[in-house]
Amino acid sequence: MLTLTRKTDYALVAMSELAHSAPAQLSARKIAELSGLPLPILSGVLHQLHAHGLIVSVRGSQGGYTLIRSPDEITLADMIEAIEGGTRLAICCPDGTESVNEECDLASSCRVKEPIRRVNESFQHFLSQVSLAHVAFDKVSLDVGNSTATY
Repeated sequence: MLTLTRKTDYALVAMSELAHSAPAQLSARKIAELSGLPLPILSGVLHQLHAHGLIVSVRGSQGGYTLIRSPDEITLADMIEAIEGGTRLAICCPDGTESVNEECDLASSCRVKEPIRRVNESFQHFLSQVSLAHVAFDKVSLDVGNSTATY
């Protein structure tokens, strides 16, 4: 099963709260209150998002967090990379943050290596096309074959 971690789930929820409140700042406590996320884990997630340049932190009694860019300019790939360090479907696939440095024992005779790499590349491209605005405001459009569906 391909599943992102709970921390990535929390990052998506927190970023969505920030998108809805933009340009106002929200404290970690307020984000936790609005979303139901546990404050200790959320604080770590916010720290990672800040370290990766996705949010700005303002200290003080009126401080809080705000998006560093428009929700349209922050991608799902950006948010996943900040928390997970990237994604890949198989060991032989690059994750978008570094070259492949793990070698599979089957690499020399694998019939699916190149097709899986192309699927991985398409997956990475899709993640880079979905913005925070799409997720936060429920406007994710999926192109599958010749049909387009919005969920």
